[in-house]
Amino acid sequence: MPGFGGIFVLKHDRFIKIREYLTTNGAVSTKALSDCLGVSVVTVRKDLDEMEQLGFVKRTHGGAMLMEAPKKMDLKTPGVTIPSSIDILTDLAKNYVRPGDFIFIGSGRTCLSLAEKIKTVEGISVITNNVSAVNVLKPYVEDIILLGGEIIMTPDGLFATSDSNLISTTNGIFVGKAFSSGVGINPDTGLTVNNMLSTYVSRAIPQWTSDWYVMADSSKFGIRAFYQAAELEKMRHLVTDISDESVLREYRVKAPELDIIHP
Repeated sequence: MPGFGGIFVLKHDRFIKIREYLTTNGAVSTKALSDCLGVSVVTVRKDLDEMEQLGFVKRTHGGAMLMEAPKKMDLKTPGVTIPSSIDILTDLAKNYVRPGDFIFIGSGRTCLSLAEKIKTVEGISVITNNVSAVNVLKPYVEDIILLGGEIIMTPDGLFATSDSNLISTTNGIFVGKAFSSGVGINPDTGLTVNNMLSTYVSRAIPQWTSDWYVMADSSKFGIRAFYQAAELEKMRHLVTDISDESVLREYRVKAPELDIIHP
């Protein structure tokens, strides 16, 4: 099992690597995973315990093995907590979804909150990589396209699809509007994320639509995560719960064409 050159690997990405290895080999020891991922055996054990609870793996003495039928996992996410800051900005964002719109919805709990609020808008069609949002929308929305790829768990405990060839496989897709989020937003680096899945998606969105709504609550302002997903100039709208103009001013200066939507 090849290592990753001593690079620190986030839990989300560790889960992906563990599942990839188990899909190929069926079983692995905690020591091998520790060496591969560059984390302690204790961290690996915690990862495997959590993955077992989610139904991805079965723990064994000294390691883990792939569940025989992971496809039977329940992908619903009951009990997901939506902070008030996210609730405020998705209340704003929902007003930009009109009957008959064809929209893209990204992954994460911000987008899940938006999906819950727009599910009864008449005649909308949705394309998404957010498996959790599909569970919310399916009883109400007739046309839903789930982007292909491997189903993974995102850092906030929700489910999304992963496809490193996303840009090429979705070539030719057009949507009226796109709604997504990220880990951080900063005037200099723009939208940043902590995994390549979100990077692939964010970099593809400007090819799908010119009407992109990036939703970022106050906890994400000034944060700079690992991967740059998009410069401010690539976005059309920034939806936030922040109303303090002294905070927003530097974003307006950096990207004069950016439409900032706030309370």
